[in-house]
Formats: sequence, C-alpha cells, structure tokens
Amino acid sequence: MHVVSSSQLGASEDDIANARRLMDGPDVRHYWDGERRLGKAVSARLGGLQDPAWDVWLLYGPGVVWGDAPVIPAPDWWEHQLRALMDRHPDRHLDAERFAAKAAELSRRALAAAVE
Repeated sequence: MHVVSSSQLGASEDDIANARRLMDGPDVRHYWDGERRLGKAVSARLGGLQDPAWDVWLLYGPGVVWGDAPVIPAPDWWEHQLRALMDRHPDRHLDAERFAAKAAELSRRALAAAVE
C-alpha cells in the first residue's frame, strides 16, 4: 500500500508521522508530495477538477505500471470525498465498507494470479 500525503490543508512533511500511526504495516509505504504532483495527476485522470485532487482513494491490481506521464493509469476502483465530484460521481463517494470489499477482492485476484 502506498500512502501519499500533501499540503492541501497546510500540512507539512512532519505530519506524515500521524498518518503512519493510522496506516502502518510491513507493506505500507508513506510518501510526501509537497508539490502536489500526484494530486494534479489524479485530477487529470478524473477530469473536471480545477485543483489537485485530495481525499481520493485509488485501488490498482497487480501489474499496473506507472510512467512519468502527467496522467496516471486508470485505477481498478476509486472513491472520493470531493464536492467537485459529487454531481458527476455520487456513486463513488467514499463508503468505507464498499472500499474495503473492493480492496479485498483485488487482493484475492492478485493472490490467485500469483499461484497460477
């Protein structure tokens, strides 16, 4: 799992320690994006956003390759908490149980593919 933090609400790199306490484990990697490059790339992928995206959760299955392009690969599933997307994507407003189920489904598929 990759967790990317940025300065949307005045956070700084020092605040990553708080995120680490919420999401931690041997497979969790935390990153600081002070220039909001990922937020801009997510905005380009989702379309219709003026500002860098934040409060967005993206799920990818195995084998996805990220390049240096300004648009990121299409996620297998995503959810958000952005007012700017509510009219266009109300069905993707964050639902923790649904998101966890989608993540578990992708994990099962990845494990099945690994043993084939």
